[in-house]
Amino acid sequence: MKKAPRLTRSVEKIHLFVVGSVHYWGALIRSGLIYGFADAARSALSFLQERVVLAPIDAPAEQDRTRKSIPFGKGLSFVWTVLLNLCLASLLCLYMGLLHTISSFLVVTSLTLFSLYHTFLVLAISLYEDKQDTYNGKWLYAYTLDYMIRNPFKSLFVLMLTWSAMGVAYFNLVLFFFLVPSLYWMMIQKGLQVKVKE
Repeated sequence: MKKAPRLTRSVEKIHLFVVGSVHYWGALIRSGLIYGFADAARSALSFLQERVVLAPIDAPAEQDRTRKSIPFGKGLSFVWTVLLNLCLASLLCLYMGLLHTISSFLVVTSLTLFSLYHTFLVLAISLYEDKQDTYNGKWLYAYTLDYMIRNPFKSLFVLMLTWSAMGVAYFNLVLFFFLVPSLYWMMIQKGLQVKVKE
């Protein structure tokens, strides 16, 4: 009899992760795919917080969150998309055997740039979700850069989690689409345990 409630809770959590991932992809598509990474991440995070998978948020912060979006979010998401496409194009050139020496250099450069930028953007979104009234505009990104440099293991955690998600996408695309976005952002928020000094 004890296994039934545990099984029920597990199925309910998986259902929440699937619905949260659908929210993520829906927000990404609504934003036109190019400008939507930051909005989609915030959509998945707010869904998980509403369903108490993550730490619940208080009512004033929730009202404030619906009004404010992350500063310069569309521009940052656009740069993220351009770097992702550059990575994919360089990998395709390397795979096709076009200009092997230049392609190898381009793959290493584009993957490094994308990895650093993705880590920066994920940390910025996490910090903004945690204390959006404390840091606004350019100060959010200055604090994010400072946080990224002062906490290299947390930056490495984000990077390893990202590459693990890409590994899941390579081996099982269905699992990636329906579970990874919610699990990724839940693990980011719980793993970082972002604490901002008042």
